[in-house]
Amino acid sequence: MVGQMIVQLPLLILSGFLIGKAVKTKIPVDQKGFNNGGISGMLLAIFTILFWLLPRSIDASINDEMFSIAKFTTLPLLAGFPIALSWERLHINGRNFIWANLISMLVVMGWLYLNSPVRLCNNYLLDQQVSLGKTFLFLTGVLIISGIFRSFMVDHRTN
Repeated sequence: MVGQMIVQLPLLILSGFLIGKAVKTKIPVDQKGFNNGGISGMLLAIFTILFWLLPRSIDASINDEMFSIAKFTTLPLLAGFPIALSWERLHINGRNFIWANLISMLVVMGWLYLNSPVRLCNNYLLDQQVSLGKTFLFLTGVLIISGIFRSFMVDHRTN
């Protein structure tokens, strides 16, 4: 469960992000009509990621070959690729909003996986669910500490 949620899903998104960066540098992509400010691309990515974070979707990707194929195609193309095209266009407040929501989502999911008395994913055991909850909470701490360090390391002087 940790391997799928913490390793596989982020790597699929990262692969789409790297493809998007490569395409963006090689082919000029005009996004003024549909991705002005990066909002629509980020919304597409967020809703795609949220779908694949649902325990039912994770179970379906293990049980059904078509869901597995859908996972391996939609995460790079509908999550990573739009993030690559939209992140830099997004206003700094929008980026901070996304980071804050990511941190709060990891806390809630970590708490849910730790305190749920029943298995949320039918294909995984309860102890795997608990270890995923602990990993989510650990990642939350890492993100908070790195955000604090980044905020102190940024040079705010204007030359």
